[in-house]
Amino acid sequence: MKESKLIEMNNKIQSQTRVLQEIINKINMLQTVVSNLLEVTSRLKEYESIATQLKSESDDRKTDTKEASE
Repeated sequence: MKESKLIEMNNKIQSQTRVLQEIINKINMLQTVVSNLLEVTSRLKEYESIATQLKSESDDRKTDTKEASE
């Protein structure tokens, strides 16, 4: 291969590496935000009743989805 082609390939790889690193950083930030949000919501007085209600609604949606697909 020509040297110019190798340099071009190297530049593309470096660019992709930077993009992937940025994605990893954003995922880590998102993980921190979600973790903190969970901690805040779990300290709410109404947490147990809200969690139970959400679980019930989720189960209802799963049942509806299964029935619709059959």
